Amino acid sequence: MNASLTFATLLAGIVSRWRTVTSITVGVVLMGSVLALVLPPSYRSSASFVTTEAQVRLPQALNNLADGAGLGGVAQELGLGGSRNPSESPAFYFQLLRSRELLTRLLLSQFPDPRPPEPTDSVTLLDLTSVRSSTRERALERGVKRLRRTMRVSFDVKTNLVDVEVEARWPELSAAIANRAMELVSAFNKEQRVSRAQALRAFLEERVVTAQAELRAAENALRAFYEKNRSWQNSPGLVVDERRLRRQVETVSELYLSLRREYESARIDEVNTTPVITIVDRAVPPQRPYWPRWGVLLVVTGALGFGLGLLWSAGREVAEHWAVQNPEDARRLQGAVARARGDATGLLRRRSGTATARDRAP
Repeated sequence: MNASLTFATLLAGIVSRWRTVTSITVGVVLMGSVLALVLPPSYRSSASFVTTEAQVRLPQALNNLADGAGLGGVAQELGLGGSRNPSESPAFYFQLLRSRELLTRLLLSQFPDPRPPEPTDSVTLLDLTSVRSSTRERALERGVKRLRRTMRVSFDVKTNLVDVEVEARWPELSAAIANRAMELVSAFNKEQRVSRAQALRAFLEERVVTAQAELRAAENALRAFYEKNRSWQNSPGLVVDERRLRRQVETVSELYLSLRREYESARIDEVNTTPVITIVDRAVPPQRPYWPRWGVLLVVTGALGFGLGLLWSAGREVAEHWAVQNPEDARRLQGAVARARGDATGLLRRRSGTATARDRAP
């Protein structure tokens, strides 16, 4: 008998086992429902913010003289040049919110303990995540990995809008985590801006001192020329020299005044506390859990159970067809399975008897 297994024969075998398919589907649905009832619910809160440009540019006078004075390379090293700072892009905030440093600060932040009926104490987020490890460093490492799974960050390049979604077991905690994450981003921006402003202020302070010394030297040179040449108007050569010295004084004076204005502006920026990000939506505690969602759960588990039932029935039909086509191999396989089952049963009985004898021993 060498008849091959056709699709119609396979389909008929699956249909004939409809009870098996139904039982597996119902079993998977019940198992998913039980897990949804046993596992704690999950709440999701969202918050969003946009960035405001806080560019730090090189003074215009220095830009004009950068090539001649060699200031362009210095400004590049200090991160003061360019029309837009890369840290203002939404992609930067995406990476920042998923960075180990910010997530570690978030784990070590204090939150009201939601576990008592009336929260009166505060604990770190690391304690609320129930991460256990032999060392605190290992616990923080595992906590960071868990936060990256439960915190979803997205951004829109056109609007510079950054969205943060946080899942937690308690609704108040999920909202508090999202809001705290935005506070940490704002604090990081302030630290970064102050650092840039300090670098710019120090750079300009040095340049102001140098420009002031150059201005004094140019003015002294012009004064010495006037004292030495009382009748310089009558000499064409001296007229050219006077114009050159006077032009040098005017150029250095303009540079000094521009640097002085930029220096005062940098001193103001150094103590500026204006937020660099603008919060669009603050997170609020959700009223309904994000999970379990029973409609989605029933559909997913029903489809999964139905698929497993079809696979099981198809496998049974293929196995029976193979056994009919190869009776000798089928009997040999059944004998091997029976022997393996007997050996496993005997081993379990011996271990059970040994354990019972140990318990009875005085």
